[in-house]
Amino acid sequence: MKRFFDRLFGWARASESTPPSISDAPVGDAADPLADLRDKIRRDVAAGFDDEDVILTNLAHYFEEEIDPVVVRREAPRILRDVLAEHARAEASWPAVTDCDRLDTAFAALEQDGIIARQNFTCCMTCGSNEIWEEVQAAKDAGLPAHGYTFYHFQDTDAAVEGSGVYLAYGACEDGEGPALQVANDVVAALQAQGLHPDWDGRWDQRIHVPLDWKRRRGVPGLLG
Repeated sequence: MKRFFDRLFGWARASESTPPSISDAPVGDAADPLADLRDKIRRDVAAGFDDEDVILTNLAHYFEEEIDPVVVRREAPRILRDVLAEHARAEASWPAVTDCDRLDTAFAALEQDGIIARQNFTCCMTCGSNEIWEEVQAAKDAGLPAHGYTFYHFQDTDAAVEGSGVYLAYGACEDGEGPALQVANDVVAALQAQGLHPDWDGRWDQRIHVPLDWKRRRGVPGLLG
């Protein structure tokens, strides 16, 4: 059992800060709930993983205790249209290859090498560290190579949108520190091969920080869990 938990928690418990939630916003923002609604929509659109229907559906749950659902249903579609238009105008000025494109390419290469790589995967580290094993097993069942994993979760995505980059969890199917560190080194190498600059001190108890200029094009989902 100890070996199982050692393997399960081979990802690092990084001491990164969690981006503030809407409920942590300054008191002054409470006077304008539409500002909070617009900010949430802006972040979801910029994240680039959810389509318009999913964004609208999730808003009702996200603000259920803070904004009248009638207001959300009435105002959210209009705000979403405006934000999507703004995002499309911004996309037009982006470089041909963005850091998000580089991350997609690195994750695809890792998959080919047997490291299950997931972006925007589950709500948090606890859920991700449990559910990633289902992804590993699914790959094995499909006859695909799978000897390790890496992922970042929803909260990492929110932080990346605001400029903080992502923190990659990692682990190996084989027990022990050595195999986990080998996976981490392979992840770092794949990122560097695409021109990214991962920051990792080589310790098993630290996730891999990847600074990013977050520019994800709408309709480019990446590798999702």
